[in-house]
Amino acid sequence: MENKILNDKVKEKRFELILRIFDKIDFQRIEAPEEYSKDTFFDFLKWKIGTSISFRYDKQLNFIYSQKNEGLQEKLLKNLEYDFRQEQFEILSNIYFEFGKK
Repeated sequence: MENKILNDKVKEKRFELILRIFDKIDFQRIEAPEEYSKDTFFDFLKWKIGTSISFRYDKQLNFIYSQKNEGLQEKLLKNLEYDFRQEQFEILSNIYFEFGKK
C-alpha cells in the first residue's frame, strides 16, 4: 500500500512539473510541423516534456517521497525546485530551437 501512495505522489508531482513547463510555452514563437495537426502537436510536446521530466526526476522524486521525515522531504523538494528552474529553461530552449518560427 505504501508503494502505491509513493507512486501516486511521484506521478502527481511529475504531472505538475510537465504542466508548469507546458504553460510557459509561448505558442506565438513556435509552429507545428506540417505532418502534425494542432492537437497532435500539443500531445507530442506534452510527451516530449514528460519524457524529459521522467528521465530527469523520477528517481529523485521516488527518493524524496520515500523519506519518512516530512521536514527532510520539504528540503529535498525545495532543492528539486531550484534544479527544476534550470531544467525548465533548457527544455523550453530546446522546444524553441526545434520548433521556432523561421
